[in-house]
Amino acid sequence: MKNIKNQLKKNLAIIPLSLILMISFIGCEIDKSINNSPNAINESNIKSLDGMNGLLISLQVAAADFYSGDRSRIASMWSRQMCAPEGLGRPQPVSWNSYAFQTDGFVDDMWKIGYRGVRIANDIINNAPEVTFGADNEKLRNTYVGIAKTYKALLLGELAAFYGSIPFNIQGLEPPQFVSQKDAYSEVQKLLTEALTHFQNSAAVSRDLNYGGNGAKWIKTVHSLKARYYLHTMEYDKAAAEAAQGLTAAGQDLFGIYNEAAGEYSPWGHWALTEVGQPIRATNTFIRALKAEEGDTRLAEYFNPNANGNYVGYAYFQKDDATDEEKDITKLSTLKKYGKYADDFPFISYKENMLILAEAQARTGQTADATTALNTIRKEAGLKDYSGNDLIGEILHQKFLQLFLEGQVYTDMRRTKTKPSPNMPMRFIYPITEYNANPNVPKDSETLVMWEK
Repeated sequence: MKNIKNQLKKNLAIIPLSLILMISFIGCEIDKSINNSPNAINESNIKSLDGMNGLLISLQVAAADFYSGDRSRIASMWSRQMCAPEGLGRPQPVSWNSYAFQTDGFVDDMWKIGYRGVRIANDIINNAPEVTFGADNEKLRNTYVGIAKTYKALLLGELAAFYGSIPFNIQGLEPPQFVSQKDAYSEVQKLLTEALTHFQNSAAVSRDLNYGGNGAKWIKTVHSLKARYYLHTMEYDKAAAEAAQGLTAAGQDLFGIYNEAAGEYSPWGHWALTEVGQPIRATNTFIRALKAEEGDTRLAEYFNPNANGNYVGYAYFQKDDATDEEKDITKLSTLKKYGKYADDFPFISYKENMLILAEAQARTGQTADATTALNTIRKEAGLKDYSGNDLIGEILHQKFLQLFLEGQVYTDMRRTKTKPSPNMPMRFIYPITEYNANPNVPKDSETLVMWEK
């Protein structure tokens, strides 16, 4: 099933629907009912089951590359899980250590891939009412539209988190207006609520690479996403209520799916195996934190030991008491988790959901329940039950360790005013792509993101 994506990953720009479908593959061949030739696209057959299948696969690919690509890489460095030691590869990653911005750099790539995914989701949502899906027509339509609205909400939720004010309603070729971050999050919640309604009356879809169209599984995932974005907006009572209905057991996570076929590599697998020298490595701050409590199994899960059998992070930020190994780029650990081409990457996991639940409960006075949720994560990491006196601090600490490379820690640090450096930007700047196409782009300002209620 993963090979369905073979050519789709090469299409990383925002492109018209007709061109998307020129490279939307069913199996490994172009569906002749969609594309008769490169110069004679049969537009009337776009609104078909084959068209919906092509768009659904394309959406899953775009969302995966968005979530685990530049967004993950930069956020992991800015939250000091990872860094780029000088001398290990290209100079570009080294500049990210010091928060270097260029409008045609990673902020542009992330924006383009994100809004490409939004466009594909819109194509499914807008065209599905005119498609005949078969015997279970209405149920199948609900599944496709529910999945599209969920991914659209995820994409826009993360764009709002990282950029602040964003375009939300995009109609035709007219330059869209930007809405505030607060309004964007409200629209994200509305999309997710609508998705829940669709999944209440849905049917199996084989082209759903995660759940096969299982409505019950999608409902849990949607509740977890709602909990995440209520956490972003510090609506902790709502976050707790949603997380309680979300992912609460292993095997329920939503993944971006990759494999070892050329062009289908995971972004982190590419950086670990294709880029010379693995130019991005763990910080000594992060590896020391994993060593702080005896028995933490995540250390060996995330990293390969060096030739001496030691787990070593680079002393890029924490230098004062660094060991000789932490200063030596030849002695550093390499990436193990997410470090292969075919390593899938979580959009949302039950472990994230349990940590959201724990924090939201702790902030709303439910300390016993919060401790129980926290201990679920500690136990799986090989740690003893928590017995300290800073429950919220411990929850955030475990989230820092558990959501390795997933990008949510960056948002947590802004929200909780625990930035590792006062120089860490509160948001990404707007990209050259949008500046060139849209006169409505706001002036870059940290006031475009919320870190106050």
